[in-house]
Amino acid sequence: MLWLDSSYPTNKDPSVPGVKRGPCATTSGKPEDVEKNSPNASVTFSNIKFGDIGSTYSTTGGTTTTTTTSGSTQPTGGTVPQWGQCGGIGYTGPTICVSPYKCNVQNPYYSQCY
Repeated sequence: MLWLDSSYPTNKDPSVPGVKRGPCATTSGKPEDVEKNSPNASVTFSNIKFGDIGSTYSTTGGTTTTTTTSGSTQPTGGTVPQWGQCGGIGYTGPTICVSPYKCNVQNPYYSQCY
């Protein structure tokens, strides 16, 4: 696995414009190293859309509904980081966003912290 913020193509000089894209080494990111050194790491995919080309977005815009909750009860599963999922039909994970973010309803199936 090659980090998006390393150099690419890997056989080119990083000083060539467009090759060096960030600080990560091209030798880092091997899955076995990541799993060994960060066993509790996770990846959160959000706002995933799929469908025929050109069918998943429109230029007509939309609406966003913001909901806030109050109280001192914290979920046992922790809090949700910025851009993480915090609700929706069928969602069973944590629903409290890390401060200062709020859980925003995107559609009945997906709410996101921002």
